[in-house]
Amino acid sequence: MLEVRDLHAEYGGIKALRGVSLRVEAGEIVAVLGANGAGKSTLLNCISRVENASAGRISFMGKELPRRPHQVVRSGLVQVPEGRRIFTHLTVRENLMTGAYCRRDRRGIREDLERVYALFPRLKERAGQYGGHLSGGEQQMLAISRGIMARPSLMMLDEPSLGLAPIMVDQIFEILKEINRAGATILLVEQNARKALTLCSRAYIMSTGTMERSGTGAELLVDEALIRSYLGGGES
Repeated sequence: MLEVRDLHAEYGGIKALRGVSLRVEAGEIVAVLGANGAGKSTLLNCISRVENASAGRISFMGKELPRRPHQVVRSGLVQVPEGRRIFTHLTVRENLMTGAYCRRDRRGIREDLERVYALFPRLKERAGQYGGHLSGGEQQMLAISRGIMARPSLMMLDEPSLGLAPIMVDQIFEILKEINRAGATILLVEQNARKALTLCSRAYIMSTGTMERSGTGAELLVDEALIRSYLGGGES
């Protein structure tokens, strides 16, 4: 579904990505793990065309990925960014509708809105409240739901558990399973290494802009030396 080949990116002469390659097959949950500064967010931003790669190729669904972010969304690939980045002065419902801005199927949009409310009943309760009045966990629910409203084939999520209480982290990961079961492929950047490895089918380990290793989630989960070396001990 998604293939990244020999991707390079740099900022002011500093190389953030150095020949990164990965693949994601339809129906998978694939995780990208690594310490802070490894280049994980830069990788997602380059895939979604929010940032420009200096070299390399990205293909999606067998075709070269479009060059503009809105075209990437229309092609079926959506990113849920780190830090939520919701519109604080729009209501919950208005935030959700921004996720569907590329769509014209009104009936489908209504159906997906009800689907989101079923996944996150709290958002339905707060549909008329401003996004800035939500708790951190509720804002993360909203950010994920806004991505769902685009009806993507592949959803990329950047640190969805960051800053959340453990009970909320568990809920978010259960929702990711449900999104995947409903048909969306997932590419996940996550700082909670153990949680991500338990969830994913495969994972890549990044370090200083390169891919150091890859394997199944089960294989990497039992490699304590790797977790200590690249993932800071791995959060439980």
